[in-house]
Amino acid sequence: MSYDLMVFNQRKVPYEFSQLRPWFHTHMEEDVLPEKSPAIFCSFLDKIRKWFPPMDQCPESRLHDACDYEIHEDFIYMCFSYSAAEKAHGIVKRLAKAENLGFWDVSQSFDRTFPVTLPADRWPMILEAGWIPHGRQFVYHFEEIQKVLKQMKKVERSSLCLTDRQGNYIQAGGFQDIFIVEIRNYTEPATWKQLRAEQKAENSVADALVSINNFQIQVPGSQVLSREQVCRLFLEFTEETLFLNQNIFWQTLEL
Repeated sequence: MSYDLMVFNQRKVPYEFSQLRPWFHTHMEEDVLPEKSPAIFCSFLDKIRKWFPPMDQCPESRLHDACDYEIHEDFIYMCFSYSAAEKAHGIVKRLAKAENLGFWDVSQSFDRTFPVTLPADRWPMILEAGWIPHGRQFVYHFEEIQKVLKQMKKVERSSLCLTDRQGNYIQAGGFQDIFIVEIRNYTEPATWKQLRAEQKAENSVADALVSINNFQIQVPGSQVLSREQVCRLFLEFTEETLFLNQNIFWQTLEL
């Protein structure tokens, strides 16, 4: 068995899931494959093959990353080994967004609930916290997130993480009115930066112990944020407009 993904021309392919499946099966069986790659896929293919070489061109040392590509006029069907599934899912999904292509997790190993993602899709996002039933929930607008942020009033509710459809996330640690905030921001399909919010010196407070779940972390005063600031950063994250706050900047963390 293989782990299968598809990227597609969202202007030509019906992306409503109930229509996509029958459309796909018809075209997999009846399409005449083009002799050369359609222009809309050329940039995607040039980049994705660097991570996942075509099966017939893959060096033996990289066989675990090999991919079988079937290129149609309006979509590309890709088959990976299951050992590469998680890696392939993230990279293909983020590269599809960058190249303005639709994405379908055909095997539905990672996106069972929302297997189809278009480049402009932001919602739903995944909100994770220990006190949320089952540990996580899908959220569809910022008001749902803000409601949970307001519940961070005691140590048992001192860690919250919000992840978008591309794997970027923002997380807050702390409670009452003493928090720290970090983000993971993908700069390339397989490369990200880990950043922590810091205030400009004139706006910072004294160094503090921030309680996160069952441990405490001592941080410089410049990293201590209020609940109001945290809410603002989560709002900016959902709108893809980070770095707007003139009093806050993002410091790269060395991992």
